[in-house]
Amino acid sequence: MAISDQVIKILAEDMGPSAQPFLERQCKFHLNKDPVALTSSDIEELAKWVQISSKLTLGDDIANKLKTKVLALK
Repeated sequence: MAISDQVIKILAEDMGPSAQPFLERQCKFHLNKDPVALTSSDIEELAKWVQISSKLTLGDDIANKLKTKVLALK
């Protein structure tokens, strides 16, 4: 399974159908790449931005949980 698919599965637990557009925005604006081009070397930076961006709407607890789950993909 591609890294992007794994991340979408993680995000969807708390974001539902917003998971895919959320991942696309994080990749486009912060990693300057398409989600399908994600590699294991992108995981730390992606996890950082997932946490920063998701805490604005989902709160610290969920944002930290998402970051931990994304980091576990490494």
